[in-house]
Amino acid sequence: MTRRLRLLCWEGYDSRAILDPFAERHGADVAAETLLSDAAAAAGLVAGDIRRFDVLNINNAYVRDYLYPRGLIATLDESRFAELVRAPAGAFERHVAWTRSLDGNLIGICQRFGPFNMVVNTRRIDLGTAEDQGFALAADPLCRQRYAILEYEDFNLFHLCIAAGINPFTPLDAGQEEAVVDLARRWYAGAAMASADHHRLNKALIDGEIDFYLSGGVYTVSPARLEGHVHLRAVTPRRGPIDGKGGIAFTEITSVLDRPQRSPLAEPFLAYLLEPETAVRAAFAQGTCNPVVQMHDPRIFGAFSKPELLAIQWDTLLEDMSCCADYQLMPNHDRLLTRIRSMRLG
Repeated sequence: MTRRLRLLCWEGYDSRAILDPFAERHGADVAAETLLSDAAAAAGLVAGDIRRFDVLNINNAYVRDYLYPRGLIATLDESRFAELVRAPAGAFERHVAWTRSLDGNLIGICQRFGPFNMVVNTRRIDLGTAEDQGFALAADPLCRQRYAILEYEDFNLFHLCIAAGINPFTPLDAGQEEAVVDLARRWYAGAAMASADHHRLNKALIDGEIDFYLSGGVYTVSPARLEGHVHLRAVTPRRGPIDGKGGIAFTEITSVLDRPQRSPLAEPFLAYLLEPETAVRAAFAQGTCNPVVQMHDPRIFGAFSKPELLAIQWDTLLEDMSCCADYQLMPNHDRLLTRIRSMRLG
């Protein structure tokens, strides 16, 4: 009988370039379903979707602070993974820290990461101005109908709070909630378009239909930059209400879901993702180019050409990351999202 493996993941890990080599190696039936909202995916797993999947790829806080405490994430074999997930002290430590639960268990591996805030056409908006004003650009009357909203719901909520001068990771009172909802109403009223398709918004930037979009980052703009449109740039606001930080950085964590009769291929799949050849494929999956934690390995860093390093803004990546708070859970997420969904442009 063919062995099966089912993956719930962000775009890229669903690529056959990732799945097929593992399937062939193990004679397995490997398939993936793509998620677009960490919160929705996590809630679905709690509600019973866990029966359908063996491996989960999701942003950091939902593994450590949401799913693991509910008993849905399996601990990994230290002897098998500890050396693989360890990175040198310095730039990558903050990402590796999310692979462990608060009680010290190894609960996943980390790979893709990056700042995720806004994307700007620097021929239309000066980079320094964009970094200084950040999400406040959407309130500038001169920018009305000159920007778009990339509907990545969880990030949209973070960025609305930041734009309102509020730390999204602390409980909001009624007045703060109302301020965020009012700002969302103004964002949607002033936007030229809204879409969950970042390729569409990149094209709108290239064609001159818009000057910037929010939310967005290297993850979304790199396909356009790889095509030579390096004047399109992921921008990280230089200040904000999260202990002085005005940007958000994500770290994707890939974990084994803890359920009866899970696939015996789940842990081998995580180990496979950390192999140098696979880590390189993950960095370049689906036509995007994204930094991966394994770039501390010269074999992986050396696989990036100069144009690809330019595409991921490697020269300023550490500086941009230093201005970002780590992706965390938002206490007011569900109530705010329910109210804001009705404002979408469609």
